[in-house]
Amino acid sequence: MNKGFYALAIVVSLALHGALITAITYGWEASNSPERKPMPKFVQAKLVTIEAATPKKKLPKKVDKVKQRAQREAEQKRKAEVERKRRAALEQKKREAEKKSKAEADRKAREDKSRREKEQQEKVRKEKELKEKLAKERQSSFDEALQDEDELLDANEAEQAVMSVGQAIQQQIEAVWSRPPSARNGMLTKVKINFVPTGRVVATNIVEGSGNTALDRSVLTAIRKVEIFPEVAELAREEPVIFERQVRTTILNFKVEDLRQ
Repeated sequence: MNKGFYALAIVVSLALHGALITAITYGWEASNSPERKPMPKFVQAKLVTIEAATPKKKLPKKVDKVKQRAQREAEQKRKAEVERKRRAALEQKKREAEKKSKAEADRKAREDKSRREKEQQEKVRKEKELKEKLAKERQSSFDEALQDEDELLDANEAEQAVMSVGQAIQQQIEAVWSRPPSARNGMLTKVKINFVPTGRVVATNIVEGSGNTALDRSVLTAIRKVEIFPEVAELAREEPVIFERQVRTTILNFKVEDLRQ
């Protein structure tokens, strides 16, 4: 638009200048020569387009509403897609975090379960060991009690057996014992007798005399008369330990009690 305006101004200016020059020329000639001269030819003006030095203002582009709407829709779609991807990424991270948290919780649960199982197993083991220990102690105490009882019974039986054998020995000796006239009631002679397992007497000794030599000799004489004691031989066969411990060497008391004074 600026180019056309300037071109039109230039054309008009040239035309005016041409007309002015023609008028001046014609008037000058008329004053100098009264002669009538033919009319001068008009100068043919040519339109010359001169580019203006000043820049022309750009006309605003025609707004393409359809294109703008399409661009807005495309931008909205792009933003929506970006938002969708962002939300999807956040959701993925959330799922991964939940999965990791669940896995960690499951691991801790398994560890706790394993720990509780081990603690329970250890508790059961200790209780079992304690029960076995108490049972062994009770059994040991019971066995010891039984052993003590057996030993006591054995001791009682052994004592009874020894007493029975001792009474039999003394009765057999007293049955053949002839007390001397010098003997008196209350006199006591303590004699040690050594036996062999066959029941035979192999040695006799006065452990404690009565103070009456004749009485003491009479006791030794009575022992030699009997010589073999079947009860001793039987005990040696059946209870050799008791024989060795308590009968092989026997000490008996012979007391004068039934004499008439």
